[in-house]
Amino acid sequence: MTEAGRQKLREAAFRNKPWRYSTGPRTAEGKAKSALNAKKRQTEEISVRERKRAVRDAASLLERMAMLRQQVLGDESNF
Repeated sequence: MTEAGRQKLREAAFRNKPWRYSTGPRTAEGKAKSALNAKKRQTEEISVRERKRAVRDAASLLERMAMLRQQVLGDESNF
């Protein structure tokens, strides 16, 4: 491509500003499909993001269990 051709494309891009219309998926179906894009090249069984979410969920569950245990033991100590 010549320098004049590149300049013409550059001017057209600045005139049309296509980056203003790049919004990504808007529907739940589109977002779900987009979320699967990274799975194509994933080498592990689960992604790092999924692993972090699982650890966060487990920590949250343990925290809730500890709070419930404290409530039960606190109530029993009043007898």
